[in-house]
Amino acid sequence: MNPHRYQLAPYRGPATRTTCPACGKPKTFVPYLDTKTGEALPEPYGRCNRETSCGHHLSPYHAGPSGMSYADEVYRREGGKGQFRSSRPRIPAQRPPMPPPNARRSDAQPILSIPDEVFTASLGHYDRNQFTRLLRRHFGMGVADELLARFQVGTSSALWPGATVFWYIDEQGRKRGGQVVLFDEQGNTVKKLRPDGEKKRYTSWVHTALAVRCQRQRIPAPDWLTTYTEQAEKSPCLFGLPQLHTAPPTQSVAIVEAPKTAVLCSGYPGFNSFVWLAVGALSYLNVERLAPLRGRNVVLFPDLSTGGKVFNEWNRKAGELKRHGLNVAASDYLETRATDEQRAAGYDLADYLLEGWPGYPPAWDDTLK
Repeated sequence: MNPHRYQLAPYRGPATRTTCPACGKPKTFVPYLDTKTGEALPEPYGRCNRETSCGHHLSPYHAGPSGMSYADEVYRREGGKGQFRSSRPRIPAQRPPMPPPNARRSDAQPILSIPDEVFTASLGHYDRNQFTRLLRRHFGMGVADELLARFQVGTSSALWPGATVFWYIDEQGRKRGGQVVLFDEQGNTVKKLRPDGEKKRYTSWVHTALAVRCQRQRIPAPDWLTTYTEQAEKSPCLFGLPQLHTAPPTQSVAIVEAPKTAVLCSGYPGFNSFVWLAVGALSYLNVERLAPLRGRNVVLFPDLSTGGKVFNEWNRKAGELKRHGLNVAASDYLETRATDEQRAAGYDLADYLLEGWPGYPPAWDDTLK
């Protein structure tokens, strides 16, 4: 008998594949099944088959910031009874204090991350980074370079010249994933129409870009890359978390969907009083990812949509998070100000702010704000 209770659903036709909660593409998501009950696990536990353009994979055996995985929580809730077990020993209901960051726990699955030398090599090269050009055009050199340093934005040419890397770095400084995005001159993600009529967004991940480069150069992938590609969760934390190390506990946190939006809003007067973070996708807006924010006031800024559908979904999520002890509220800032055209275009907060941005004061070129 297979000892693992939770397994990816085998393919038995298109009906066994659903819409990916991360990228929204239908019939690409492989859910995890509970082999004890025969039921699918709740989203976002599963894997997207669009490895290059999405890369979503959340395992029920992955231990989050709380130290518990989905499998652990179910096992504990069931009282540790039955023939199925978690992949790790059962954790008592009253857990001991969390170990220091450099301590290793024998019962925890290893946290896979990208080597620091890969991260460091991506920093800089901003003369050819399209996102950097947008920042400097709107905010000037001083503020733009401060934002690039604060969010540790990188540059990648492995897939597309001028692409940007948004690094997902956890509370302990580990580079858990890097999203690669190619922007046009207006700051929009580049899209290309495929022969089948589907629009391909120029977004990927650092591990995918490195694997492609190895294939093109006909060299073997390093061992860490093979292990990471097969096992690691690609965006297991919020974007921008290192800012919390220097932010006072009383400073409020703002959460948006896209890393680009978090960076841009941080430079906008009147909004830079927040610590700006990005969650990546609505399905990632959960207790596990927001665990580092306990005790802080958190404000969600949803994107616009026709009929307020996106706002309603984020507002519902805020209610769920509050029931788990997090101080979260959804802002209606955009909902009360946007035009019908902006709603139809799906503006986010950065789009809205920059459209009405009159330009930066000349002094910003010389003084960091």
